[in-house]
Amino acid sequence: MSEEITKTVELVSLRLNAGKAEALSYVYKTYGEILKEAVDIMQYKGITSWVKGIKELYRYFRQKYPDLPANYVQQAIRDAASRLKSFQKLKEKGLAYTEKPEVKQWTVSCGNKLWKLSFQGVEISTHAGWIRIPLLFHKQFYILYNSGWTLRSSCRWKIEDRKLRLYVFFRKTVEPNTNYSKVIGIDVNENNVTLFTLPDHKAITLVTNHSKIVLGYAYRRKAIQERHAHSLRSLRVALRKLRERNVKKALRDKVASLIAKIAKKENAILILEKLPKRFQEKVLKKSGLKSFDAHRLKQSAIRGIQNRIVEKALEYGVKVEFVDPKNTSRTCPRCGSSLNLMTGNAQRRGWKPRVLKCSKCGFTHDRDVIAAWNIAKKLDVSLMPWGSKGAHDPYVEWQVVTVNRKVEAQHPSLDGWQGKATFDYVKKVLAIEQS
Repeated sequence: MSEEITKTVELVSLRLNAGKAEALSYVYKTYGEILKEAVDIMQYKGITSWVKGIKELYRYFRQKYPDLPANYVQQAIRDAASRLKSFQKLKEKGLAYTEKPEVKQWTVSCGNKLWKLSFQGVEISTHAGWIRIPLLFHKQFYILYNSGWTLRSSCRWKIEDRKLRLYVFFRKTVEPNTNYSKVIGIDVNENNVTLFTLPDHKAITLVTNHSKIVLGYAYRRKAIQERHAHSLRSLRVALRKLRERNVKKALRDKVASLIAKIAKKENAILILEKLPKRFQEKVLKKSGLKSFDAHRLKQSAIRGIQNRIVEKALEYGVKVEFVDPKNTSRTCPRCGSSLNLMTGNAQRRGWKPRVLKCSKCGFTHDRDVIAAWNIAKKLDVSLMPWGSKGAHDPYVEWQVVTVNRKVEAQHPSLDGWQGKATFDYVKKVLAIEQS
């Protein structure tokens, strides 16, 4: 079954002159006023359909703001209906913390009658007529534009510091590959993402050391807050320079892109754990972690990495399935017996092997590799037997790669990566931990 994927590209203009900035600011502020008032009225009347909202409120707002192009009024009412529907879903799940949705930030939605894009820039309709604004087109825009993606007829924009930020949307229809020959189980953890390929019995651990990044920024943020406690403005400027969100996003994107390329080259299907929402909070209650350790776990972004893997896999035409995560790191993948932890379990200072040993057959390996193996086995397919070929054959080819923001992670099937960690390495680590 074909699916449609969408990508958002941000285009920024140079600093606008006073006339253009004033015209766009008026549209932006007026749009926000309509959006806020429409949310209040529609909630009071119990309207969540944008069609009914336009029938009820369009004439009122047209009379109140006669100089604003009519399509902006319709788009603002549609935005209000969308916000109300999202708020209603959160309220049903008990996740709403206010009595009504609060509009704090917004972007102006434009239909095809309100904007025109060209390689010279964009033209936007305002109360003062059409305004032409030159844009800075970047590499990502040209890659999508020239590689089979279709530009949608709608866009969004906002005005900040006399600069226009235009958000355009590309879409593409892809059909996931169903004729796969291999299965890759993926175990996403705080400090690594581990892949296990069946029937090859090959594993690769992509080390992210996410806990070091989170704790490093937490300590830096605490020092900045103490240093700028006297001035809220200087504190905001200093915190903005940290770019913590960009660093974490870049890491997630790199890991997801690498996994999608591996699956594409191996002609494999990806298997992920079906994790519940807010599962970190349940882990915190169970473990009793506090302070920086609790912050570290909340910022682990395990579901975020999973979502990014799914998006990237779909972009490459790779099929993704979800399975029950129960007992994936507790049972032996060879005989199904329980496992005993042989080394430390803490991952506070980055990744290190956590070795498990089967109480029945004696199979010993890294916990994350075992979990990824069990995840791969949970897919209900009959390509070929997944288990070990012999009772005394515990060997699994295991490779460890460190992923960071500056140096591109590599994989032997892609770029000839030379390093390797096998079962012999695990035995060496086990001997060190026990000594």
